[in-house]
Amino acid sequence: MKYILKRFWMVIALALIINIPLLIIGTVRTNKSVLLKGYTTNINSIVEIDTDYKEEGSFSSIYVITFDRSTIFQNLVVGSSRTSELSDINELTSHITDKENYDAGQIQKNSSIMTAIITAYNEAKKKDGKINIDYSFKSLCVSFYYQGSPFRIGDEIIKINNVQSINGLDALVEELKNIKIGSTFTVIRNNEIVDITIDRTEKLFSCYPFYNIDYNTIYPALKINETNVGGPSGGLLQTLSIYNRLLDFDYTKGLKISGTGTMSINGRVGQIGGIKQKVYTAYDDDVDVFLCPEEDYPEALKAYNSLKHKERMALVSVSTLSDAIAYLENA
Repeated sequence: MKYILKRFWMVIALALIINIPLLIIGTVRTNKSVLLKGYTTNINSIVEIDTDYKEEGSFSSIYVITFDRSTIFQNLVVGSSRTSELSDINELTSHITDKENYDAGQIQKNSSIMTAIITAYNEAKKKDGKINIDYSFKSLCVSFYYQGSPFRIGDEIIKINNVQSINGLDALVEELKNIKIGSTFTVIRNNEIVDITIDRTEKLFSCYPFYNIDYNTIYPALKINETNVGGPSGGLLQTLSIYNRLLDFDYTKGLKISGTGTMSINGRVGQIGGIKQKVYTAYDDDVDVFLCPEEDYPEALKAYNSLKHKERMALVSVSTLSDAIAYLENA
């Protein structure tokens, strides 16, 4: 060994000089978060509608790739790419575990699907009176809690002080605006009823609405299939996909339609994150029409204007479901 070290010490030293920095930049993780282009996926398979109307085109949702604690090498690569984004990890979420993150995504997805079904059926019923859906508001489901908050992901809020979920979503949300120290929340946690008395009114939680849908009386009938994809940003496209298959008119007109945006039960399209990466993803996947929430449009337009052949894809700003339907109807 001594002979080898003595004879080849320069080679060994040179190897260490070269490889140790490479090892460091390739393995040492940083306090950064990476956002990358993702993929589009046809969303008809999530909710199957019992009709035989033909659809020549398609509705696709867009998913981007994100991960925290990137390495120095990954940061260098991302920093040199115009389609990727590097940012500091949000310290407000540092207490959330990987399992809680997954559970939150499933809560957002389930709420999004419920809202899409209800909104699509109600909108389609305006054109076909045979369409029917019976539903009621169930709860507000916690999808995020701040550090030190007594709430947990998955808590279903069914009562705030004397206002119960049976009074409806608007009543519960209105009471939520007026809470004060000492207010009591009644939640379902792990199938048990729990009362929570708050000692602060800010930085408590984020939540999504859950609904009870009567699948015995719904017409046309539908089937919801399992999916591991989480998050709420596919709400608009999921609603349009259901709506299109409820009516004897093909709003796709043979086009590949994609985009992003949350959906509320009153038909409003909500803002999302990662809009730049979603524009690039849609363009690379040969999308014809990209529907974008009005609030995200300025940032989306910057990414769109950087595309080499942007005329291949239409970028459309929408603030409501009606806006999206009107555009597709007249496109």
